[in-house]
This record gives sequence, structure tokens and C-alpha cells, in this order.
Amino acid sequence: MITFDSDAVIDPVSFKEVLAAGGVNAATIGKADNGLVVVLRIAKKDRILGQYRGGPRYFSSLDGAGSVLVQHGIYQWETDADGWVPRTLARAGKRANDGMAPAVG
Repeated sequence: MITFDSDAVIDPVSFKEVLAAGGVNAATIGKADNGLVVVLRIAKKDRILGQYRGGPRYFSSLDGAGSVLVQHGIYQWETDADGWVPRTLARAGKRANDGMAPAVG
């Protein structure tokens, strides 16, 4: 699980400026308390992608988080989904590992 404080959040406008200057070194999608977040590696620090109105931007699916990265030209990222349960499994009352193939590592 990813934990962070409010000064680690980067607003979308600043994110676009840093991205245009080539300052985003890596991206990760990870689980936080309220959903998934996009973690950006900028100048050797991890920053959480925020919302326009302030605060971190939470995603309910890997697809949503990945779409934001692709829309901004980031096509490679890591994912740390430890402890995250997709909505489809949560609705069905299934566990994350039921009937799933083991992870490749």
C-alpha cells in the first residue's frame, strides 16, 4: 500500500509542465487507502498525481489509471496491486487469487 502526505501530490497542470520538460523518470500505479493512485518519479522523488481541485486523484480500475498515463504519452509503468481487489471480483464475492494463474516473475 502506498502512503503519502499532501505535499507529495502534484497537480495536473504542474504534471503536464514537468512532463513536457522531460522530468518524469518513471510511473507506477499502486494501491492507496481510497483506491489506486499514479505515482510519478520526478527528480528522485515520488509524487502522486492529483486532481484539479486539490488532493490525490484516485482510480477504481487499472484501466482508468493506465489510460491517464497513455493519454500523456507514458507507455511503460510498473504496477503494485498488492491488496487491491478489482470491482468485478469484489461484486462477485470472490477472492483475488481464486482460479487465477500465478504471477510471472
